[in-house]
Amino acid sequence: MSVPTYDQFIEPILRYLAATPEGAAARDAHEAAADALNLSEAQRQELIASGQATYKNRAGWLMTASNAPACPAAPSVGIGS
Repeated sequence: MSVPTYDQFIEPILRYLAATPEGAAARDAHEAAADALNLSEAQRQELIASGQATYKNRAGWLMTASNAPACPAAPSVGIGS
């Protein structure tokens, strides 16, 4: 079974960030999304060509987009990551 698509990470990431308005480490948000999506260990080990875990890449893109200037109310992300 492959890692869920980028759009499937939206809800779990946003729920996690809403629950941590003071900010969140990216690694914690990645893991929370993986847990919410019930990713298996095999899915967590799947890598993209650069060697990064696929699920972390997909969650990371979402977190970067939510922190863009077009999203002025976006919570602080990536603290201590």
